[in-house]
Amino acid sequence: MIEINNIRKVFATPDGDVVALKNITLSIATGAMVALMGPSGSGKTTLLNIIGAMDTPTSGTVTLDGMHVETMQPEERATFRKRIGFVFQRFALIETASAYENMEFALRISGIDRDDWHRRILHALDIVDMSDHAHHRPGELSGGQQQRIAVARAICIEPKILIVDEPTANLDSQRGAAVLGLFRSYAANGTTIVMSTHDPTSEKYATDICRLRAGDIELFGPASSTIEGNRI
Repeated sequence: MIEINNIRKVFATPDGDVVALKNITLSIATGAMVALMGPSGSGKTTLLNIIGAMDTPTSGTVTLDGMHVETMQPEERATFRKRIGFVFQRFALIETASAYENMEFALRISGIDRDDWHRRILHALDIVDMSDHAHHRPGELSGGQQQRIAVARAICIEPKILIVDEPTANLDSQRGAAVLGLFRSYAANGTTIVMSTHDPTSEKYATDICRLRAGDIELFGPASSTIEGNRI
């Protein structure tokens, strides 16, 4: 369960304060797949960063898995993030490491038993159809392939919460649909997924839609999903 209560985020700039989020209140159930939608500058990434414990609100409260994130010290938030999977828009892969090694690094910092690394990595690579590229470095992969490795890295830790920024931006429609279907299946297994997206296809897979505009919620409610998640 993710509970966001009356959060506000203000950034100080030389030209004055910029209000990125205006008194946002949300309740996201365990196993939900929420699509954050809205134009650029609407506050999607800021809200995603706060839900992912990468940033804190200026005011208000954020409760993730029963813990108040806004009161945590930076080192406490860093420890808490180990249970969260992240898929970044720019991938954030280690350029000098292979796909396999990137996933090893994620498992290491998440504190996963080393004896289980190989199984988890092979399983995740197989799910995103990248088994043949395990030993390729990011520079040897296309943007779409890097995106799928980033997805594999996030799911191999088997997170309770998955934070995803524009997951289909570098994928063709077929690959994009496959990734969204994968996320929906993880949601069906109890992983809570929050993703920012401009892709209208996401509405077919999400359980809920949150539309933002100018830092405020324009709409939040159930999506008219046409795709059901599968048990995996």
